[in-house]
Amino acid sequence: MKTYTLFQKILAIGDTYEVREGDSKEAVFTVRGKVLTFTPNLTLQKGKEGEKTHSLKGNFFKTKFTILNATGEEMGTLVFPFIALKKSFTLTMGGNTYSAQGTLFAWNFNCNDSSGKTIFSIQKELAFRDKFTVNIDEKMPQEAVLLAAIAVDQRFFQQK
Repeated sequence: MKTYTLFQKILAIGDTYEVREGDSKEAVFTVRGKVLTFTPNLTLQKGKEGEKTHSLKGNFFKTKFTILNATGEEMGTLVFPFIALKKSFTLTMGGNTYSAQGTLFAWNFNCNDSSGKTIFSIQKELAFRDKFTVNIDEKMPQEAVLLAAIAVDQRFFQQK
């Protein structure tokens, strides 16, 4: 599994995240949200100012997010229950459905395939800003899973 760390930047205009691989200090991706929108609309780009490769769009209630590639084609969808006692989500991508259950306080999610194998995990860390560690199976599209982790932050941890 590959390990990434996501940091939400403080004092940025709009939601902005840096993604680092392993222990690197350099951002491999930056995710920027559009300002003044009623629904989440974020774009993933290489490095700090590089080519835009994917995007994430959510509905008003943040219960459904769509992951799009650079040409605007749908790669997958995340669906969160509108009301749930335990936080969870499903990710549908490439004809497969993956499910994730959060721990009691929903700081950790393990997303499993239909056979029960963990394909990625998201762990929120206690920090001044939102910070997550994401472990991803090598066979999964890295960019799509990183955007899924940001959707988890948007749904469960944004206090707006």
